Amino acid sequence: MKKSSANYPNLEQQRQTLLRQLTDLRELRRGSLTNQFLSVKHADGSKVKRGPYPLLTRKQAKFLSVKHADGSKVKRGPYPLLTRKQANKTVSVRLTDPATVPLYRKQIQAMRQFESVVEKLVQVGEQLSDLAVAEVVQKKTPGGTGTKRRGASPGRGHGEPADA
Repeated sequence: MKKSSANYPNLEQQRQTLLRQLTDLRELRRGSLTNQFLSVKHADGSKVKRGPYPLLTRKQAKFLSVKHADGSKVKRGPYPLLTRKQANKTVSVRLTDPATVPLYRKQIQAMRQFESVVEKLVQVGEQLSDLAVAEVVQKKTPGGTGTKRRGASPGRGHGEPADA
């Protein structure tokens, strides 16, 4: 792909637009929201058995409904759960106020938008950097092509014998 200094104003305009988008983002939050379901306990405090599901993973088992002796099924939840990475560990926090869930969703979405804008800003910055390097290289080489070699006579091409 040929780099042209004619692209410079367009790239600079893209850069300014991306920077304005960054300034509009205020509340950012890392992580994701999921719903957590809990297993049910009997009246005596013993945990309800999950039945004939020995090969289910712990995560899969969280979403099972529990069948009581009378045949009714019970599932406790959903409880909103904020999960994020912190110091190479997964940290989960249960959100106790359901009214805050939309705010958390909005903040998480803003963080994803921030990451997307920053990625685009880096791409535009790299293209601007390539143009700057190409401009320096073009100024450095005489004639802008850099194909002339030292010691070659002007009328002779590569591989041709010299006139005697």
